[in-house]
Amino acid sequence: MPAIECINLTKRFSDLIAVDHVNFEVEEGEIFGLLGPNGAGKTTTVRMLTTVISPTEGTAIVGGFDIRKRPDKVREKIGVVLQKVALDWWSPVYDNLDTYGRIYNIPKKERKRKIEWLLKEFGLEEKRNETIELLSGGLQRRVQVAKAFIRHPAILFLDEPTLGLDPQSRRKTWDFILDSSKAGQTIVLSTNYMDEAEYLCDRIGIIDHGKIIALDTPESLKSGIGGDDIIEMNVDGNLDSLKFEISKLDYVNGVSGTSNLSVQVNNADETLIELSQYVVKMGGRIRNVSVRKPTLEDVFIKLTGRVIRE
Repeated sequence: MPAIECINLTKRFSDLIAVDHVNFEVEEGEIFGLLGPNGAGKTTTVRMLTTVISPTEGTAIVGGFDIRKRPDKVREKIGVVLQKVALDWWSPVYDNLDTYGRIYNIPKKERKRKIEWLLKEFGLEEKRNETIELLSGGLQRRVQVAKAFIRHPAILFLDEPTLGLDPQSRRKTWDFILDSSKAGQTIVLSTNYMDEAEYLCDRIGIIDHGKIIALDTPESLKSGIGGDDIIEMNVDGNLDSLKFEISKLDYVNGVSGTSNLSVQVNNADETLIELSQYVVKMGGRIRNVSVRKPTLEDVFIKLTGRVIRE
């Protein structure tokens, strides 16, 4: 039995369909990513799965319970880090973490040990007695994320957990997520950071305009766009015309780009010189060339025709 099963999950706000008949499963112990731009429906999906809001249509089974029929039982199974900081603004950092541990009946000795450890790991030791309202947005976010790891629920939902974090705290959060997964926790990660999704997730559902438009492992998603290499060219000339002509070449699997050319090929070593000569022949002036491997950004461009941040 999967840890999560979405069945035609839908949410409408007046005339806006924020989530449109979404279906997917998350296996126990899996890190499952919801990847997409802002406004794609990621947060709305997470809010439904965590019983913050109710679906307009469809439902989901989370931890063995229907989110519509038994939301109380679902809440017993899950932990949540939402985008909006949910802390007691007038209490110190330590008290916020301690109160959260008390709510879930974590024994005092274990609670204290975990809090001290988390304060150290997230660089919050010197802020332990400061009230949340006096902290910067980045520090507030650190406290919010640290709070999620005081307990170990069966399923943990993380909605943009590293948004606003410095690189060191971001990497530390990644380590916590991976360690939690190794310990058997199921994790649903909502993000628009490509590197985060690729580094952490066992499988990724790419969501756009409220629909899941692709779902697979990171490697399978990348291999599905066609080609093992991408040749990046900074070219002066008519890019639309160049893209059209390049797309006709037998060894080209795809071409995209608005300010440069990204050409998907099976083997750049075999085709780079020929492609460069062809671009010059077609009137392009090449300023520089580089070769890289496909990324999830390329997958999103291939599926939607635009970059994820647009």
